[in-house]
Amino acid sequence: MTRASSMFDLISDQDEDRPYFETGGIGRSHEFYTGEEQFRREMSRIYGRRWLPVDHVSRLKEKGAYSTLNIGSGSILLIHGDNGIQGYHNYCRHRGYKLVEEATGKRQSLVCLYHCWVYDRNGKLKSLNGTYMDHFFDKEKNGLLPVRTEVRFGVVFVALSDDAPDLDESLGEFGAFAEVYDLAELECVEAKDYPVASNWKLVAHNVNESLHFPTAHKDLHRITDFDDAGTYDLEGDIVGAWQSIRTGYNSVSMSGRSPRTPMPNVPEGDLQKINWITILPNLLFGFTADYVMMQWVWPESPGTCFVRHFWLFHPTETAKSDFSHEDVFALWDKANYEDWEMCERTHRGLSNPLWVPGQLSYDEEVMAQIDAWVARETAEGAEAEAGTADAQAGESTEPAEASADSEASADSEASAAEGGGKAAGAGKAER
Repeated sequence: MTRASSMFDLISDQDEDRPYFETGGIGRSHEFYTGEEQFRREMSRIYGRRWLPVDHVSRLKEKGAYSTLNIGSGSILLIHGDNGIQGYHNYCRHRGYKLVEEATGKRQSLVCLYHCWVYDRNGKLKSLNGTYMDHFFDKEKNGLLPVRTEVRFGVVFVALSDDAPDLDESLGEFGAFAEVYDLAELECVEAKDYPVASNWKLVAHNVNESLHFPTAHKDLHRITDFDDAGTYDLEGDIVGAWQSIRTGYNSVSMSGRSPRTPMPNVPEGDLQKINWITILPNLLFGFTADYVMMQWVWPESPGTCFVRHFWLFHPTETAKSDFSHEDVFALWDKANYEDWEMCERTHRGLSNPLWVPGQLSYDEEVMAQIDAWVARETAEGAEAEAGTADAQAGESTEPAEASADSEASADSEASAAEGGGKAAGAGKAER
């Protein structure tokens, strides 16, 4: 592909005069982050309905390679079968026993340890191992239950609903970033899960702003410039920002220096940048010239979640005998623990019903975009649009805080349009 001078050449024109915040810059309510009803709606209308990015193809290259993931109260098994990567509900069809506990591995047969039912890598039931069934039992109809599965740009997506929005439309301009950073070709060299005692949206906030770098991340702040940064205005269900790497460094790592060759299609103007791009609701990419990181946040309850972090490198680099990613891993593993402490303390603070939402700075535009998207997906009318079971049951369609958030948005929309500063578009340093 032709090498662009900047990512701004490959995406839509950036509106430098757009208002920043739907709420006029005020954060959202206590219930929006801690409420049981809000959480239930998020799990139903977002995680239960939309296409969700769940893995990278490099972890599932060989037939029989698998990975597992818990989503809400369910578990998904991804396995490379004869027709490519396919997702299944991770339980035995006999009595519901969870089939695979390991996070990753390789198997050609999947054996339920309860009554020894055996499935092949294509999800078909191979053997009942002596379990007696009458003549009405059809083995062909008792394979693993499939989950809708698609692959885009090397990312594996699943949908737990038949009416998920169009995946390609949702991805919008994400492909522009995925292609120049060769995302589909990269190799995941390390993965790590972290438990976090906070609402998942607070983690999504944290990893999408660098305002806290000077106080919380001394190592990151030494290498990256939180003040030379900007926010993208992207098409699709994605949000993003860019941030510069300081002069004298060429890699976001503990040393700040890397012998790795930059990926060949990264625009010249982005060689000294991190492009922070999030596929909503929950997958952040840190695109750098010499590696890419993927960081998911998966909700478990209103006050708990877990974060899954991948580090990916170009195969021309991983094939070298002296390849090492330890310098990169050391930086981010340390930064992650610093982040989780901040998220947990923030969650404890806003769990107080007397907490009042504060004013957001222009540097926090992306977190406001994330909250606005979640609010739209879970607001009144979204349920009827999605055709969910809740709407069929005639339940109330608005979480307790939605009205307050909507009113705040309506009251402040005019002031936001008048006084919401400049967007950090092409070449802009401010956010």
